[in-house]
Amino acid sequence: MFKLLIVDRYILKELSLNATAITLVLLLIFGGIRFIRFLSQATEGKVPGEAILALSGYEAIGALVLLLPLASFLAVLLALGRMGADNEVIALFACGVSRGHLLRVVLTFGLALAIGVGGISLYLGPAASAEGYRLKQQALLAAETSGLVAGNFKEAQHGQRVFYAESLTEDGLGMKNVFIQVWEPTQKTLLRAARGHLQTDEATGDKYLILEDGYRYELMGEEVGVRIFSFERHGILVKKGGAQEFRIRHQTLPTLTLWEMGAPKDIAEVQWRISMPIITLLLVMLAVPLARSGPRQGRYAGLVPAVLVYVIYSNMLGIARNWVEHEVIPASLGLWWIHGLVLLVVLISLWPRPLWMALHQARRLFAWVRPQKISAQRPAA
Repeated sequence: MFKLLIVDRYILKELSLNATAITLVLLLIFGGIRFIRFLSQATEGKVPGEAILALSGYEAIGALVLLLPLASFLAVLLALGRMGADNEVIALFACGVSRGHLLRVVLTFGLALAIGVGGISLYLGPAASAEGYRLKQQALLAAETSGLVAGNFKEAQHGQRVFYAESLTEDGLGMKNVFIQVWEPTQKTLLRAARGHLQTDEATGDKYLILEDGYRYELMGEEVGVRIFSFERHGILVKKGGAQEFRIRHQTLPTLTLWEMGAPKDIAEVQWRISMPIITLLLVMLAVPLARSGPRQGRYAGLVPAVLVYVIYSNMLGIARNWVEHEVIPASLGLWWIHGLVLLVVLISLWPRPLWMALHQARRLFAWVRPQKISAQRPAA
């Protein structure tokens, strides 16, 4: 049975407290920014006020995937840095705690966090993003019809389209006895339907007005006359979603669905989600050598290099993800080579005798066996 020592519990407590505090601070910063953005959208009528808290909560769950690896990295760095500055690490070594034992405790902490990050990244995060996306799209659709009053005409696109609905449903998304007039350069189109509702295409993010059980009248001019079509279901494009909305929608799909789809963008998204727990574990391991400080260095000496490492690591992953999406590199190589490079750096930095020290001592050793030049001395006169 695995049993934690008192020293192990003390180190894990320090790491957990630091990680919790940093995560809360990052969440407050991120949540505050998103809350202000949703509040601004609510004042413009794009998002209902009662949905602000729910949308902020879903956004916060999705943000944990990116915030927890950074929080765990900084937690190990700050905790071990403080212990080193207060000579607690030296005291632990004097009591028989080896560097390997300290590393095992940190790895236990990192592994527990990596499992949690993996659960959020692969399952909880996409589900929360999907629910937030659904709620936001419903709010946007409600905003699209907010100006439509039952029994009144509404103009859109500078008068090129005119909408009329005899009555609306309680949620404001459905319409009954709909009439639409569309002006085009070559023809004039009239549509009449028994029912209508707004709908968003999940694949592209495009918004459509779906009409059911109606007729389409096309006025082509006096010479051609009028063409009449009947339909059971007919869609009119109201607003295009765009590439950004497509990417947001793509990130809300379940991991298993993306894996089964198998397109380069799908594989890149799956690898990105799997990379989150790997990042957490590798950064926690890398924080151990970065936390080492000299006697005249402060407890925050490794903070700046750590931030640079995180920025470089995350940017390289983003570049590799973009390469996989556009098939610049094969999906089999994917994001894994970035993790391999970081793992190599971690192993070199955690080596009992750092590589650069071994090379330096080897050079000094070979200096002894070099042939020495003996200069001839002249005899004294």
